[in-house]
Amino acid sequence: MSRASSLMKDRPDHVSLHSPVWREHTDVPVRTPREHVPLFYTRAGAALSLEGLYRGGHAFLMAGGPSVKELDLEPLHRRWVMTLNNGARTFRGNANCTVDDPSRFSMSMWLDPNIMKFMPMAHFEKPLWDNRHLHTEAGWAQRWEASRLRVGDCPNVVGFRRNEKFHAQRWLNEETINWGNHTKFGGGRSVLLASLRILYSLGFRFVYLLGVDFEMSETKRYHFEEQRSVGAIKGNMETYTKLQGWFEELQPHFLKARFIVRNCNPNSRLTAFPHLLYEEALAESGLRLGDPTRERTEGMYLPPEDKAGGLAEPKPTGAEMPPT
Repeated sequence: MSRASSLMKDRPDHVSLHSPVWREHTDVPVRTPREHVPLFYTRAGAALSLEGLYRGGHAFLMAGGPSVKELDLEPLHRRWVMTLNNGARTFRGNANCTVDDPSRFSMSMWLDPNIMKFMPMAHFEKPLWDNRHLHTEAGWAQRWEASRLRVGDCPNVVGFRRNEKFHAQRWLNEETINWGNHTKFGGGRSVLLASLRILYSLGFRFVYLLGVDFEMSETKRYHFEEQRSVGAIKGNMETYTKLQGWFEELQPHFLKARFIVRNCNPNSRLTAFPHLLYEEALAESGLRLGDPTRERTEGMYLPPEDKAGGLAEPKPTGAEMPPT
């Protein structure tokens, strides 16, 4: 099925998409209409074939809400987890997604090769802010300074292109990733939208939301340390209202595509998706895996026809064969 053309593409992302070949021959960093348009790119504009990589998988998506502090996060180390923004300060997951300026997010997250970082194409050449707590010859020291490193200098970073006009019918199949609306279309943009589209494109079909509280105040901000002004709180609350409506529009399309999203915070103000207790999500996401610490491995190296006996003892071979 061909992808729907995106509405209101993000120009900085668009002009950042290039490769040496395209630059040399045409100096125009766009593809022809008949070319397959990937979703994910390297710093040099090379396509990354990540779509469907986690086919049918279960993923936990950890947003910034303070309800995360109420959870026992230790079992999540045995699940696939994507964090958002500075969520990696609380939990080091498998992936992280950002859409805002990269200098707002912890440098240790950008430098961690264990975390796959998804961010807009236009951010590859933007500098980072060094907030690391490092061990030096004089002991532990807190860094707080501009860094010479740019996003593209870091390991395991993946670029994507955005669009800024929400349209539910085409949202799952656009060739760029929607994160809300430009101000000319009413505004309201969120990394939560972008991250869900990325998870769908990666092949995940079961997503469990953590920290999607849709509530912010002077006392309820994030599960990591950060301040918010009165204006920022008001803006976030307005965005939550828009997201509620957009997710209600998207849910029928999600269900038709068998993309199942559940909210693990029973007190969340996001009601577009059904609730599922965190403990139940952990159990459900691990059903196909079973208990890897107790599974049988003895006999796995035998040919299939010799395994057919079930739990029978493996036959001795080679030097282990008794004399005849």
